[in-house]
Amino acid sequence: MALRGRSLDHSFYCHLLSSPTRNLAKGCLVAEGVIAKAEEDIKIAARGELGHALEPAPGLLPGELRPHPTPFKYVLIAVILVVVTALEVGVSYMDGEIPNGLIVALLLIMAVVKFVLVASWYMHLRTDQPIFRRVFTIGAIGAIILYTIVLATLHAIV
Repeated sequence: MALRGRSLDHSFYCHLLSSPTRNLAKGCLVAEGVIAKAEEDIKIAARGELGHALEPAPGLLPGELRPHPTPFKYVLIAVILVVVTALEVGVSYMDGEIPNGLIVALLLIMAVVKFVLVASWYMHLRTDQPIFRRVFTIGAIGAIILYTIVLATLHAIV
């Protein structure tokens, strides 16, 4: 597909279209311009039915609910991640000074904080649709449950 010449294999696109677009494009030579026109017609029809609910907010990419953070915020999050990592290294050297259970708990809490910061800021889960955040959260909870079951089965958790 990427190496095909312009205007080659027009009929191939008919199989890639969604059903409303395919119905609009039926019986005509499906070129890239026709696909764009059909998709625009569908957007106009949907806009008429749903109002401007499908329109992204000004300055946002489609699917985003909030504007992206400024570069300063990204640097601030990076500094926070460095500080938390330094705290993790410091806590790991306190072996013998504080109980091992407390060390493990502190390291797990700091790891969760770093995970949430990276996922929400750098993976843009803060600005995307809520469905992505839900799917990601369900997957993370499932992984935690799975690891807990495996560790309990292996008697690693008391």
